[in-house]
Amino acid sequence: MDEVDLMHDFTLMLIYLTSWDEKAGQKTVAKAWRTYDDHVLASLERDGLITSKKKSSPLVLTEDGESMARTLVNVYGSLINDFQRQVAENLETSRLRSDEPAFRFRIDLKLDGRTCWREVVVPQDMTFADLHDVIQASFLWWDYHLFDFQLTSKREKLMLVDPDAGGVDSMLGYDDARRVVDANGVNLLDVFPRTRTATYTYDYGDWWVHKIKLVETISCYKGDMPACTAGVGDAPPEDVGGTRGFEHFLEAIADPKDPDHDEMCAWGYSQFFERFSLDAVNARIRKWRTGALFDEWDRRQAEELDDPDGPDGPDGPDGSDGPAAPRGGAANLRLVP
Repeated sequence: MDEVDLMHDFTLMLIYLTSWDEKAGQKTVAKAWRTYDDHVLASLERDGLITSKKKSSPLVLTEDGESMARTLVNVYGSLINDFQRQVAENLETSRLRSDEPAFRFRIDLKLDGRTCWREVVVPQDMTFADLHDVIQASFLWWDYHLFDFQLTSKREKLMLVDPDAGGVDSMLGYDDARRVVDANGVNLLDVFPRTRTATYTYDYGDWWVHKIKLVETISCYKGDMPACTAGVGDAPPEDVGGTRGFEHFLEAIADPKDPDHDEMCAWGYSQFFERFSLDAVNARIRKWRTGALFDEWDRRQAEELDDPDGPDGPDGPDGSDGPAAPRGGAANLRLVP
């Protein structure tokens, strides 16, 4: 539907919604004042939906016009109601919660020779898909890739995935003994606290493996959640190229003489790389839930693309095309401790 069609429909609806009933001989007609665009009114009149004797006279809705207007009001009204309901649901989802039963998990990211873990508190009635979002926000992931949770519950081996996001990579060759389950349909309370551990794998290319351990079951958590309550170590940026790529990235940004220093700093900036800070992680969790984090991503990528002196898009350490990022801004990035 183009703008002309929208003007046509909305004008007809407004005429109907602002009309009044008036006797005309043996029948009653709906009339409205002529306060709309003349070109649109002429189109409505050609379609037999309104009549108009002269510019100083009220418009008259024909039977066909009144019938179509009622239909349009019902259709557009239903769409608006659905939109308002979706907005309300999104606001409810983004709301921080407190004074509810909770689980505290420690999540260790497996890095060769480095320590990186986060402790998070989440409501017990969250789904595993919700926990996936919390983990994404707690580290430096952007939900680009597939993921799975692997665990044993009631003596059954399970792999929880999100089928809406692509499910399981067919090249993964996962254990056929595990039953694949929709992560959106399983609550944490369905598994924990009977089960104490799980493994979360994200990005089957870089292969980030996280060990999850339940450390506390809380009957009523008084703080806001989800929240990160403790942590150690810097998390790798998205698409850095696995553990080896992360090591190269850290070495390059720490050494101004490294030939890749400027490019890696610029690329890290474009991927929102930052040193670990509990406040920064919790800010990221809040922004993730409201969508503000992804708005920041869009603004930064647009900013990089508008930079006439920046690269067309430096390759990430894994060889993939990275988003556009300015060169040489290392002094402002504050990536080097």
